[in-house]
Amino acid sequence: MIDLGRDIKLVVDKDDGRILGVIVEEGDIALLEGEECLKQDLLSELWTQYYDWALEFTVGSRLPEFVNMPMSGIVVADLYNAIREPLEREDRLVEGRYNITLTGAGFTCKVLPKSRLRPKEISLTIKK
Repeated sequence: MIDLGRDIKLVVDKDDGRILGVIVEEGDIALLEGEECLKQDLLSELWTQYYDWALEFTVGSRLPEFVNMPMSGIVVADLYNAIREPLEREDRLVEGRYNITLTGAGFTCKVLPKSRLRPKEISLTIKK
């Protein structure tokens, strides 16, 4: 079985992706593992603009470029690519198994972790 990782559980602003703090449970820093860790990692990568992390400039996505942009045909095609690019770099996902659906408020992306038989839905809302 593939290890999907462990990480500190974060409080993230759902409107703009900013990290607001670390969750503490019973006096200890809360941890995430497995699919919840993968979900947090993917959402963090999608929210992060390329070159925001000085030590690893390849982390992130082009998604922040699309905030407040009017949706036309070419923009929608580019948006799909901007969502797909960080997913293709993730080695904990089955390659090419992404179901991206644009909605009025953002998008829903279903991915297939290598440790599952059914897709795990991951949702992110982007402000217009």
